[in-house]
Amino acid sequence: MFAPLIIIVATLAFVPASSQPAFADDMDLSDNPFENAIGAAAILELPSGETRIHLGPDSRAQVALDEDTYLVLLRSGKHFEAIVQARNSPPAAPLFDLVVTTLPHQTLEARLSDVNFDGIRDLLVETQVGYGGVNVFFDLYLGTQSGFETDIAEQGLSNPEIDQDRKQITTMMRSGPSWYRDIYLISNRRPYRFMTTTAAGRGISYARFLSDDGQLQREMITDAVQEDPRDWQPLQLILPGGAPYPLRGEPDDASATSGALPDGSTILLRRFSEDRRFALVEHSKNRMTGWLKTDWLPLPDGMRF
Repeated sequence: MFAPLIIIVATLAFVPASSQPAFADDMDLSDNPFENAIGAAAILELPSGETRIHLGPDSRAQVALDEDTYLVLLRSGKHFEAIVQARNSPPAAPLFDLVVTTLPHQTLEARLSDVNFDGIRDLLVETQVGYGGVNVFFDLYLGTQSGFETDIAEQGLSNPEIDQDRKQITTMMRSGPSWYRDIYLISNRRPYRFMTTTAAGRGISYARFLSDDGQLQREMITDAVQEDPRDWQPLQLILPGGAPYPLRGEPDDASATSGALPDGSTILLRRFSEDRRFALVEHSKNRMTGWLKTDWLPLPDGMRF
């Protein structure tokens, strides 16, 4: 675990008398580090090269993007604004100006990190908190040579983590009893959801794999969760003894059969129908695919579906 070094911590001496943060036209873009954070603000530099800015309810901070350009972050209560400001230039228009939905007395976080792995730092901005503070959502603005794109590249990323080694973004979100995990890859500098998973039981996940245009490529229910999702394999089951098991073309008792599987067959579990009465399975050898009744399957104990 990285031990971040806090390079700037503001004290009460730097809080404006009005308790409101000064906005861009009032800010002195000084090289004095003690003017970089005012109010309950802190700037943290991580060994990975990522910068994290924490802003209290009434605070401001600025971070140098290059020798002549600064990212200015301003917060007043739930009002949150960012400006890319050049030194000795008229005040710039806000990159964003929004009202955040977060816990009122907690800090807001912004991150400068190379999210799309092109050598330019991007901006992640906290916008809301859910599930009692478990889910923290961020919007992503991609970096450019002169600042950031004005359009949001990806919205509502929950608890994002950047994996520089695998070149991927991982998000985690809690909803009800389940955790949802997504993995994003990069195509043409832009992130896309490559995989989404839902917990289906202890050590078991339902995973869907998508192309960069959002088309479903494959899906599976798996208990073999490898470190790299591209190595994941579907859960294998052995059909119990009994009569041949009819495969149906659709998850419906009235659907025509497309074949039958003998007892003892090893099948790969792909997904369940919406009513959970049928499972889409694939024979491990001949790749025959169809729907079987879930009542026939020896599902693992504690599996939720």
